Amino acid sequence: MKFRPFPRTVGSFLLSPILAAAALGHDSTTGEEHMHYDWSVKPPKFFLAQAEAASRTLPRQPIQAAAPAGQSAMAAAFQKFAPAVNVRWDEQFLFVESQGLPAHNMMVGITAWQQQVPLPQNYTGSNAWQIPLTPVPAKEPASIRNRFLRGAIALAVNGIPIFNPQNNRGEVSAEIGELDEWGGHCGRADDYHYHAAPLHLQSVLGKALPIAYALDGYPIYGLTEPDGSAPAGLDAFNGHTTAALGYHYHASTKYPFVNGGFHGEVVERNEQVDPQPRANSVREALPALRGAKITGFTTSPDGKERSLIYTVGGRPAAVNYADAGGGSWKFQFVSTDGSKHEETYQAHEGRGGRGGARPEGGRPPRGDDRGGPPQRREGEGTDRRGGPREDRASGRKGGPPFFEADFTGAKFIWSDDLALDNTVLFRTRIEKPGWTPHWNTKLELDVTGAALK
Repeated sequence: MKFRPFPRTVGSFLLSPILAAAALGHDSTTGEEHMHYDWSVKPPKFFLAQAEAASRTLPRQPIQAAAPAGQSAMAAAFQKFAPAVNVRWDEQFLFVESQGLPAHNMMVGITAWQQQVPLPQNYTGSNAWQIPLTPVPAKEPASIRNRFLRGAIALAVNGIPIFNPQNNRGEVSAEIGELDEWGGHCGRADDYHYHAAPLHLQSVLGKALPIAYALDGYPIYGLTEPDGSAPAGLDAFNGHTTAALGYHYHASTKYPFVNGGFHGEVVERNEQVDPQPRANSVREALPALRGAKITGFTTSPDGKERSLIYTVGGRPAAVNYADAGGGSWKFQFVSTDGSKHEETYQAHEGRGGRGGARPEGGRPPRGDDRGGPPQRREGEGTDRRGGPREDRASGRKGGPPFFEADFTGAKFIWSDDLALDNTVLFRTRIEKPGWTPHWNTKLELDVTGAALK
């Protein structure tokens, strides 16, 4: 696939007429109805609720015609976003399917950017989200503070996962420029998700329906009760029990933004709620691009072409990318000096969040203040969610067992990303500087140089 000729300029690079129209705030589609968000429904003060974009659709699967009241009530909120969101259920769970892309715009306003872009995700079939239909109060409710820092803690009713307000380094994403005007950003697998309450969804839902469901099965309502009254007697998790709704959570405009923990039972495994879907990336995760600010994001009406516009030091640059079919994505990187570089990335079945193949055409250019993807290959050899890649020759994961390696005299060279260091090099976690790791050998590794995170 070749990128179409771009007859209209934006900054120092070119956009197609469709994307240029979107960049100027005009809907270039015709004959198709789009969701419009009510600006009077205010999200947290650091987000601007606005959106007009083409709906991303999935082949719609039939929804069961009859269901007990509890099931149909839970499905009702998600069905407001059909056909982009599909639901089905059995006796235990509501299953929610989507491509992980919202109807509203994305990415604009981010000033701490890891060079990820939104790509569709296959949250369908056996990889669908699942929410308990009958939540069970936990004997020991679990707080999310400094816990559950990986994966989702809730699912918005537009099919977008909601992660812990803290990122995987323990920082509150909303406080350090990581989130866009809608409370979201992209993870290392190019998966879009929120880190704050998507209150803007109430322009579609009203106040009577929840904006999300925590993964323990309890609903998350907006800032008020369905009748508009202020919630009273909230617990530490932003939740309480009322006669009308039973136990439920409420959103807030400050930490924890959504459910501050799990009132209901969940299974915690590898620092996240289990089970939950795997995000699928077609390319390697990249480091932060210093000084970048995302100023625009556009999507063609058919959802196949996208353009992320950003500046570095006031100089414009862009990442243009398009669905080339067959699991391939064509990327065009436009640097601040006007130079362009193209790469094609190919998804591979079963790779999950581990990333795609090496891009065609050799390595991309170095990442510096011009923009453009770097050579750094931090995620190579690891699962994007922390697991070792399988050694196909031996059938084992991660190659030879750890105890066969010789680290005599080794001293670790720490980066500024403790989570990454643990992911790439360790078979045990070092929780903080000065801790002695519990190795399955007699090795004692010097960890005094660990970054304070």
